[in-house]
Amino acid sequence: MKTQTDSSKLTQDQLARALGTTTRTLREWLKRDDFPVGASVEDLVSWRDAAGLGKIKDGSINGLKAELMRRDIALRDLKLQRERAEVVERETVREMLRLLGTKLDLLLRLKLEVELGPRVAGKSAAESNVEGALILDEIREVVNGNIARFEADAIKATVAEE
Repeated sequence: MKTQTDSSKLTQDQLARALGTTTRTLREWLKRDDFPVGASVEDLVSWRDAAGLGKIKDGSINGLKAELMRRDIALRDLKLQRERAEVVERETVREMLRLLGTKLDLLLRLKLEVELGPRVAGKSAAESNVEGALILDEIREVVNGNIARFEADAIKATVAEE
């Protein structure tokens, strides 16, 4: 259906269809103090969406209460997930990654720029590869230890925020 710009030229049935609702719901909306009388259909659609009415099937106060209850339940579910340590705050994760990146950079510099030379000096390529594998294992051990500590810290921080 083509929408007309002036909603006053439409019947209530036509206007309700243009707004994607029922005539009964439209009559409820007309009772609202903030209903934009005489506005274009496009403006009415914007008003409906801004008021959150387009998401409720019947637009009644009971429908609005039901939607509020659904949102409240979803919020409680999110809080329970945080309490169970199933969710970690985004800022906590960002800080953890920033710190881990800094530590990894320092560790790589230490192992590769400072320790690698003396550890492989005078050794064959095969022996140097073994030393490289040992350095890699040391780096993995430090990184895994830091990740485990960060995970425990993140859980503590999330629980403490509540």
